[in-house]
Amino acid sequence: MPIHDQSYRHWDGELKSHTFRWWAITVEGLKVLLRRKLFVIFILAPAIIQFLVFGGMIYGVNTYTFFMNMNFITPEFFYKFCMRQSFFIALICVFAGSGLIANDLRSNAFQLYLSKPLTRLDYILGKSAIMLIMLGFITFIPGILLFIEHSVLSQDSTFFLEQYWIFGSITLFSLILIIPTMSIILAFSSMTKSYRYSAIMFMVIIFGTPVIGALLREILRLKWANYIQYWWNMENLGRELFGISNTTNTWYWSALIMIIITVISIVIIYRRIKGVDIVK
Repeated sequence: MPIHDQSYRHWDGELKSHTFRWWAITVEGLKVLLRRKLFVIFILAPAIIQFLVFGGMIYGVNTYTFFMNMNFITPEFFYKFCMRQSFFIALICVFAGSGLIANDLRSNAFQLYLSKPLTRLDYILGKSAIMLIMLGFITFIPGILLFIEHSVLSQDSTFFLEQYWIFGSITLFSLILIIPTMSIILAFSSMTKSYRYSAIMFMVIIFGTPVIGALLREILRLKWANYIQYWWNMENLGRELFGISNTTNTWYWSALIMIIITVISIVIIYRRIKGVDIVK
């Protein structure tokens, strides 16, 4: 009877890891979210319906004589669409993003994730891509489709030749709406093991700062109180991007605030993602 050596044998091969290995995290995360029927019906569906309404307005202006004299398809039209989608951005962050990292913390899944050929950066990219795809699906993609629809249905090429820059404004403004907001929810999600707590902290920032800023502005007459309001900063940047008259003309302060928020959130996320949790 042959006797086989069961001792350890060193492997001399070359380990090759896929560049987009983080994509597996994204795919599984999207599958989990899209299996939630209430999430699809009450959040994604209304966002799609609003897109169809704006699309119907563009179709009416370019098709029916009654609407042709109502020239309201201006840069402000696309700006308003993006800002109205911000409500659904907040809802998606609350119901989809609050548990992305918190659930892994609760189940100690980091040891499993990071024991594979995955780094902290891969993990963060995978989770961020989930939010980026979900939020881009209701902002960037429909905004570009509306722009293309109006360009195609217009009787001549005047709109596209004169307003081609709107394409870039929609792209940049969508990123401005998405990146800081998803960074905040992922940062809060990484700070607690309960998705409820992360959702509450997120809502305090998103929905609480407008109230605090308005009170400070009305009661104490503080001119800088507007910068406390999260969505006011977004509106300030959006108006600048779409060339809408902006009386404040201080968009650079709003841009600086959003950059600081994003950087702080990314640092928090990176520091919280650990393969081993050391208890002191």
